[in-house]
Amino acid sequence: MQTLDTRTLISSGRALMPTDAAPTVLQWQDENGEAQSLELLKVLRILPEKRVVALARWRGQHVLAKLFFARVRWPQHLQREIDGVQAIVTAGIATPAVLASGTSVDGGTGVLLLQYIESSETVGQRWGRVTAAEREILLRKVVTLIADCHGRGLVQKDIHLDNFLLSNEQLPSTQSQNEVVYLLDAAAVSVHPGESHGVDSVRSLQNLALLFAQFPVQNDAQVPALYALYCSLRPQLEMSVDPCMFSALLQQNRLARLRVVLDKLYRETSAHACVQKRDRFVVYRRALESPQLQEFLQAPDDFIARGRLLKNGNSSTVALVQIAGRDYVLKRYNIKSFWHGLRRALRPSRAWVSWRNAHMLEMLGVATPQPLLMMERRCGALRREAYFLSEFVAGEDVLRYLAKEPINSAAWERVLTQFGQLFQVMCDYHIVHGDMKATNFISTAAALIVLDLDAMRKEPDKERFRNAFGRDLQRFIANWQDKPECAARVLTLVEQSGQHLTSQPADS
Repeated sequence: MQTLDTRTLISSGRALMPTDAAPTVLQWQDENGEAQSLELLKVLRILPEKRVVALARWRGQHVLAKLFFARVRWPQHLQREIDGVQAIVTAGIATPAVLASGTSVDGGTGVLLLQYIESSETVGQRWGRVTAAEREILLRKVVTLIADCHGRGLVQKDIHLDNFLLSNEQLPSTQSQNEVVYLLDAAAVSVHPGESHGVDSVRSLQNLALLFAQFPVQNDAQVPALYALYCSLRPQLEMSVDPCMFSALLQQNRLARLRVVLDKLYRETSAHACVQKRDRFVVYRRALESPQLQEFLQAPDDFIARGRLLKNGNSSTVALVQIAGRDYVLKRYNIKSFWHGLRRALRPSRAWVSWRNAHMLEMLGVATPQPLLMMERRCGALRREAYFLSEFVAGEDVLRYLAKEPINSAAWERVLTQFGQLFQVMCDYHIVHGDMKATNFISTAAALIVLDLDAMRKEPDKERFRNAFGRDLQRFIANWQDKPECAARVLTLVEQSGQHLTSQPADS
């Protein structure tokens, strides 16, 4: 048995892993000073040096345990969570109940035990395995709960799908099941008393837009109906039924969220590991972790040598490599000469830029090979060669694919429709690709996949964006300059996309 204390919680970082063979037990005292024992069964979330959330066993029952151990501030964090639960319960909203709270025997960790809802899952967990129609039902349930919370003076500031829990419960005196939606993360809930109709319309719609901003732009087609549902649930606020205002608010929130998330890409998070040494800087998805990955980090060029070379240019080398039995695409950005190295030394590498742009596209719902790792060779603060690892996506590039298809075929129609959707996103969010060769795109029945992201950028200035986006469109037309019939069809799409520029784009 491993005995847990505050020092161990702090020093373990993300490595705290209780097992059946070695149970992890925390000794603590409840509010009445009575000695208690808590056995951790499974760690669900870790914020290093701050908090652990775990499935645990206490007095023979499963509980959700939250352990707070941030130096000096843990009592505030514990109390904020307790106060949040109390506010939610007082408002009559479903949330896991507080079972007990207290302090570890060493006095450095706050303990909060919440009801563990058996046979439950978050909306986010269910989201990934249900149909589009079922997703719409889920969103309507979430919007209904949000409207109820706002009407009762509550705002969930950290609003996302994993903060809503679904549980089938038997209704009293019946045999039927009713799916209850619980509100989670009570510490992030703010209370707005004294407002006769609950939270005011400005704050309410801002909160609702923040939720929708987390979805890709393709989901925006559902927003007007969901907005109308919200307005119908809070008629006393007399909000405008015109969804245009709310769409603008949604776009603003998505841009703000983009900035927040992209700023976290180059540091340690629950999703990414980060390694900073004098000779290198590495950030990669934790799901990629394996002994062979560690070999790769020591000698990435060896993996290129053993892999299948896709491109061997002066500025970059691209190879299909294997890590832990899986295929990936590795792009190495080369240093061509002393003077080239000098120019690149203090600038973010092209791998750095690709890492950022790939995540930006993912957040907007634009298909691109999943970014997995970014590494820069360094000498102190000076950058040298850089590496960008992404998933391998099979398929022909658009130029080769369309060359085999008749101009009036369904394939041409699908590809041009996909490019039209891409151009709309680029206009709305001021994105410049920088290299619109048709070979930088793969079209499948499911999506248009965007490649080669190292020249991509967001252009905040409206006029500079117009000019840069215009150059992107001209380069796109040039892919078919030797085929007049194809070029004419592409030109029609480009002219339509150019008209997007007459509409007011989002502020960046």
